[in-house]
Amino acid sequence: MLGGSPTDFTGDGKDDIVTFTHDDEADVYVAPSTGSEFGGARVWHDFFAPGGETPLSGDFNGDGKDDVVTFTRNPEADVYVALSNGEGFGPAAVWHDHFAPGGEVPAVGDVNGDGRDDIVTFTHDADAKVYVALSTGSGFGPAAVWHDFFAPAGEFPALGDVNGDGRDDLITFTQGSTGDVYVALSDGNGFGAGRLVHEHFALAGEQPRVGDVNGDGKDDILAFTQGAESDVYVALSDGNGFGGGQLWNGFFAPNGEFPYVGDYNGDGKDDIVTFTHNDEADVYVSLSNGTDAFVDGRKWHDFFGLRGETSL
Repeated sequence: MLGGSPTDFTGDGKDDIVTFTHDDEADVYVAPSTGSEFGGARVWHDFFAPGGETPLSGDFNGDGKDDVVTFTRNPEADVYVALSNGEGFGPAAVWHDHFAPGGEVPAVGDVNGDGRDDIVTFTHDADAKVYVALSTGSGFGPAAVWHDFFAPAGEFPALGDVNGDGRDDLITFTQGSTGDVYVALSDGNGFGAGRLVHEHFALAGEQPRVGDVNGDGKDDILAFTQGAESDVYVALSDGNGFGGGQLWNGFFAPNGEFPYVGDYNGDGKDDIVTFTHNDEADVYVSLSNGTDAFVDGRKWHDFFGLRGETSL
């Protein structure tokens, strides 16, 4: 479950794309954004996130360049980080020695507002606890419970700064036939009570994502319906909740593709990207106009992110 995480690995204000091969080589490829396309892909790390691990991205040392993290998910449940130098990722180092084991769902976000991304895990079971390990800039501190019941099994958890206070909050999409959305706000030391903020969004089979599509500093929610229509709906945050779902694109990311969110042209508004993950391995982007639509949908890369890879 990947709701969204930043991918500006060069630190130029434009999100890039990354793919983790997950094979024996476990290479990591990055294609930087030029603002109108993704440039040539090259290896930024030659062994990171082998098969079975869960990779994500975020700025863990607060230098303005996004790094990569992987959760091993094995009995040791180690967490490795490789920091970006703007042209590649450095050596992988253990930043936590037990976090997000087994079937838990890890996520990345700056939950205490200090400018460094932290790691979060949803136990995603009947207990539905949420643990946080804060970044020190060179490692993650001890894991602590920040919420004792949020996003139980069957829901789609994510993080985003929905009220614009600089701290990422908890979001969960119940999916199913009701499509409720709950939020629990961060106060910098924990998450408050879960609150229903939308009653019909991202139903079963749809792909929820989180991003600031209108550039107002508050994260909004998106739903990619996939299927025959492949619509993209947005519900904008007003700081207290989300407005009604609005159609922002009438055909994007059909079945089999993987949609994601990022600011690919550097204008401060998050756009949408999709990886076809087929033999062509095309990558398409549609840019946010900031008000009511994703426009100018076209191919930005013609070979990136193969089947079985994790592409962000």
